[in-house]
Amino acid sequence: MDTVVLRLVTLDDDDDAAEEATHRLRRELQQLDGVRSVRPAESVTVAPDGARAGELAELGTLLAALAAHAGLVVGVLRAVGDWQRRRGRGRVEVRIGDDELVLDSATADEQRRLIEVFVDRVLPPER
Repeated sequence: MDTVVLRLVTLDDDDDAAEEATHRLRRELQQLDGVRSVRPAESVTVAPDGARAGELAELGTLLAALAAHAGLVVGVLRAVGDWQRRRGRGRVEVRIGDDELVLDSATADEQRRLIEVFVDRVLPPER
């Protein structure tokens, strides 16, 4: 079965708050059935002359791998939306390939509809 990778970016005015929120979201996602892995995203840094290049975790960014099954992706995104609403601030940007969904101040019903439309657009219909 194919795998889809969700790129989840938690945005907050405070870097420390974004980092802590990202750790909490990671723990929650790791407990969901069907989620294969959740890890911080890394970016390659350009090193100054004479130094070695390295990798740094991108602040507030997670990569979550799961089966490319629409029902599973919808369930995970609903969990992310619920988590964001419980926080009561900031927003979460979700990317699958080149497509992006932003979860912020929408109501639960609005988020549910946005998630369904997003998943219908980015994943092929199931047979």
